[in-house]
Amino acid sequence: MSSSHSLRCVPRELVGVLALCLIGLHAAAAHSASFVYWDDPTASAVTLTRAQFVDKANDYRGEARLAYVNRVVNSAARQQFEKIDTWKGFDRLAKDQYGDCEDFAIAKYQILIDAGTPADRLDFLAADDKLTPTYHAVLRYRRDDGSHLILDNLTLMMLPESRRTDLAPIMTFDREKAQIYRDGAFQPVDPARIVLGGQRLSERLPKLMDY
Repeated sequence: MSSSHSLRCVPRELVGVLALCLIGLHAAAAHSASFVYWDDPTASAVTLTRAQFVDKANDYRGEARLAYVNRVVNSAARQQFEKIDTWKGFDRLAKDQYGDCEDFAIAKYQILIDAGTPADRLDFLAADDKLTPTYHAVLRYRRDDGSHLILDNLTLMMLPESRRTDLAPIMTFDREKAQIYRDGAFQPVDPARIVLGGQRLSERLPKLMDY
């Protein structure tokens, strides 16, 4: 029996059952297009192309790179509820200048991998936000000790997952696998059994770098 999820960053009463903050279309903007973000340290608006952004991110190492990418992506667009939810990568998010929480997570995922962060260090966490009646999606980074840092579009702070007591885990996934949180632990699940917006998760995972 397949499980069907439609997870989105919207009030629980609007979503009904379990939702994953993800549905989508391919991003279409060219990599050469420029975008603008507000840089708090310099109190100025900065214009970059995606290639320049990746080059600058590549200049950083370890968690400094995470902090830079998290700050720029969070400042380049605003979160906005979309009745027709779409999966957006960095180019589409920067072009539209708005998106749902999963769009920010996908954008950070793409830029970090392009800048040299190993893909096996990154995955997505879908969670129940216990402070508000919403579901939320964030990007996770696995540290050397196996713990995870959370990159969240709602804050510039990158806290360990153990300190994000506001997030009750639902599912994690990356380009190759998915896990459901049950009985206090993550358990492998066949992505083909998860349906998001009428499409199987197994069909979506290989496209995470292409949205």
